[in-house]
Amino acid sequence: MFRPSIISTCSVRARAAASIPSPLIPSSRLRPNAPLRFYSRSPPKAAFNKPKPGETSARAPRASTATNVVTFLAVSSLSVGAYLYQWNKNRQDSSSLNSEGLTTEKWTPVLLTKITKVSEHTSLFDFQLSKPCTIPISSAIYVKDDLIQAMRAYTPVHSTEKDQQTFQLLIKRYNEGQVSRFMHSAKPGQKIEMRGPVVIWPGGRSDLEQWDEIGMIAGGTGITGLLPIIHSALTHPTKKIKISLLFAAQSPDELYFKDEIDQLAKTFKDQLRVAYTIDKVPSTDPSEWKGYVGYVNQDMLKELLPAPKAIKDSSSTEEEKDKSEAKKSIVLVCGPESMIRHVAGSRGMSGQEPIRGVLGAMGYKIDQVFRFPN
Repeated sequence: MFRPSIISTCSVRARAAASIPSPLIPSSRLRPNAPLRFYSRSPPKAAFNKPKPGETSARAPRASTATNVVTFLAVSSLSVGAYLYQWNKNRQDSSSLNSEGLTTEKWTPVLLTKITKVSEHTSLFDFQLSKPCTIPISSAIYVKDDLIQAMRAYTPVHSTEKDQQTFQLLIKRYNEGQVSRFMHSAKPGQKIEMRGPVVIWPGGRSDLEQWDEIGMIAGGTGITGLLPIIHSALTHPTKKIKISLLFAAQSPDELYFKDEIDQLAKTFKDQLRVAYTIDKVPSTDPSEWKGYVGYVNQDMLKELLPAPKAIKDSSSTEEEKDKSEAKKSIVLVCGPESMIRHVAGSRGMSGQEPIRGVLGAMGYKIDQVFRFPN
């Protein structure tokens, strides 16, 4: 099972490798209206044997049915009242659980300050921390629906590896996604419990210099995992790293941050190449669309990505070997699970499954491709 490294630079020391424990609790134990179970603890039947002749029974008179019902209801009301009081108190106390800022050690209530709708089902959520915190690039923050203890990881849009007190999460609402539905029902001013940041791909500024070329394939909201890497690579102080990006989406309005990406391509035209593809041309004004149409395929990728390494066998010429080793490159794939499977095959539980899909057919191997978990 994939276990990302955990880095917290706010109040805890960096750790080489760890995993966030899953504090999942059955929802029936957390909901205030969950049914309470009552178990009989009656004494054994021998305690109710009939008295011998001449003896007086010590057994108390049997209570009437009405009395039993009243007693049962009274106990039930007290139990439910105590349960609801404690549940509500825990929710109120959560605001003071962690005053030192975002950390991997515990859930932190983070203030939601703004919600901006960017497409029909997707919104940009702005958050403010109680104190500045460093969020490494290519890292994730876990968001929790504290009512049923469901959690999901999201990648901050603009992480800078510098102390920052605000950050943004781009979240698309899915009918089957409990946390995404919870977030889309949230309101500004509400506090959302979070944990992290957790480094997904060790691609910080100091690690990026090992690459000459980075190919990227993003699908929908998966662009958030790659955008911080693009910014960091283009502004690297000592190395000119080339980046090629294919951004795939269902429709043009789901090509998030397209204006920002296009501006970067103009500013760093010698380093950044970008292409877009959508599932189908919009019927409103098809002539306006200038990019690819259809699912990611080999023809699109051959135009953009660094070529796969040549297989080094006895038939390879010295020129082919030298060309293969001349530049060090990697391809990053980030997006919905269905897109990742189509492009590079499933990650599997270990994250080390062989590369399949379109990239596999092109000859890319496991050491040349990184598939972001989702």
